[in-house]
Amino acid sequence: MLAAGGLASTAHASVSQGGVYGVDAVTDDWGDEGPLSTTSNSHNSVVGLWQAVLAADGYLPSADVDCSFGPQTKAATIKWQDDHNLGADGIVGPLTFGKADNYLYWVGSEIRYDGSKFDLYSMHRTSSGRWYANGGGSTAYFSYTSSDLCG
Repeated sequence: MLAAGGLASTAHASVSQGGVYGVDAVTDDWGDEGPLSTTSNSHNSVVGLWQAVLAADGYLPSADVDCSFGPQTKAATIKWQDDHNLGADGIVGPLTFGKADNYLYWVGSEIRYDGSKFDLYSMHRTSSGRWYANGGGSTAYFSYTSSDLCG
C-alpha cells in the first residue's frame, strides 16, 4: 500500500498507543517509536513501514516488505544503523526511527520519505496525528496490532 517512487512539538506516540502518531514537524514524529526486532513487535504494519524505509534506501528488496521482522530485516537494519552512525544492534527503537524521520518531508497534505534509492509517498496524518498510508483506494494505519499495510 505504501507507494514508492511556529513551535515544533515532540511527537506523542508509542507502542502503548497502538500506532504511529505525530504533531507539527514530521521530522520528529518517529523518535519515540519502537522497539521493533525479531522478538519484540515483530509482525505489524509499523514493521512494514520500517521495511519500506529500508527498501527506499536500498537495504532490503521491495519484495521483502512483508510486515514481519525476520533475519533479512534484522541484517538490513544493522547495515542501515551502521551506515547512519548508530549502534548497530538490529533493534529499531527511538534512535533509529529518530534518524530515519530526518528524511521525512511534506508535499501538500502528503508525507514522503526521501530515500537514497527512491522516495516513499502516500503517507498521511489524520487531524489527531495518526499516521496512515493511502493507496489503491484503501487506507491502512501504521499499527502495532495489525499488519493491514501488507495486505
